[in-house]
Amino acid sequence: MRIFRTYARAYADDLDAMLAPFTAVTGEPVSTRFTMPNGLELATVGRVLVVAGDEQVLEPYRATVATLIIDDLDECQVLLNRTGAQIVRGPQAVPTGRNLTAKLPGGVQIEYVEWDEAQWERAGGRPA
Repeated sequence: MRIFRTYARAYADDLDAMLAPFTAVTGEPVSTRFTMPNGLELATVGRVLVVAGDEQVLEPYRATVATLIIDDLDECQVLLNRTGAQIVRGPQAVPTGRNLTAKLPGGVQIEYVEWDEAQWERAGGRPA
């Protein structure tokens, strides 16, 4: 399994209020923004994934500390199962492709995402 990108996560109750000062401080633009069916709003600024929503919607996601963009979600799941990780959510379709969230032995929770071709095009192309 190859990891293409790693995003730290930041949580906010108001995405619009957070983005203007955050982009000013980082000097990075918003490169992706979308809303999930459950009401979560997501945006990427540099290598930070901002996840926003009201406290009730955010609660199940707060334990996730990072998002890894990978090449093969099926292979990832096999590796996670082999290590004794607990699959928390997924695999499932998301606006950028497919994802799953796993809690690794020791307690760290990470989201793994396999981007679809449309998301790679929005991101400037898949790495060689």
